Amino acid sequence: MNRPSISSLSSLSRRTALGRVAAVGAALGFTTRLSSAAAQDARSEMAKHPIVGSWWVSLASTGAMDQESLASTGAMDQESVLDTFTADGTVLASVKPVSPAPPGAAFGQTFASLMHGTWTVAGPNQVALTLVRLQTDESGNYLGTVTVPAVGEVSSDGQGLSGSFTYDVADPAGNVVASGTGTFEGTRLEVQPMGTPPAGTPVA
Repeated sequence: MNRPSISSLSSLSRRTALGRVAAVGAALGFTTRLSSAAAQDARSEMAKHPIVGSWWVSLASTGAMDQESLASTGAMDQESVLDTFTADGTVLASVKPVSPAPPGAAFGQTFASLMHGTWTVAGPNQVALTLVRLQTDESGNYLGTVTVPAVGEVSSDGQGLSGSFTYDVADPAGNVVASGTGTFEGTRLEVQPMGTPPAGTPVA
């Protein structure tokens, strides 16, 4: 009986191995294409979401979302912010930049950075988001962060926004020193017509 030679067995093994490598490569390529398609679908869904744009938002929270929270009596604090949601999932919020320090603090004022965060689709008109801001005193000493997870819903006409949030104030070591909850209401910012320039204004 003829036995296959060692060289033919080696050749067969190589062909089998190469075939398996090709199959794995094809499977990975298919998976990559699926992942890419899913990512494109997600980006398309975000780009079409009514949250995209800029909003004038009023917050009502228990305490103040800064180092004043350490001295909070539980009263509702009112604050206005400007939020911008982009189609790639980024959200930026401009908050009150300077606040009085809490009683007994070794500094006089608290300074807040622009808030940076991310948002995701939670429904046809709903979103979930998280924002973070840095805080310093008037000398630039780092005081910690404020982290704000929130959920929101755009009104059916696309012009209103409402929702709720929680927040944690953390010290420079990351220890949470104060927390609270709140709600918000917002109105979409629209392009406004320019007023009539006063007489004598130079014209380009």
